[in-house]
Amino acid sequence: MAVLVIVLAVFLAGAVVGAFTFVVVGIHAEERRAFRDGATDSRCGAVSRRLLTAGVVREGTRR
Repeated sequence: MAVLVIVLAVFLAGAVVGAFTFVVVGIHAEERRAFRDGATDSRCGAVSRRLLTAGVVREGTRR
């Protein structure tokens, strides 16, 4: 039983690391595209920016 729990924990940890890697790679690709082309924001760029700024308080916007 303990082996099954360890295998499950390793699998879940790998899945989390894999998902985080995909997010980072997507953000990197979007930033390269935007910097190179000077294009407007894509849906991927808007989502990644919103994800990264969640919980960040900008100066002058405190309530």
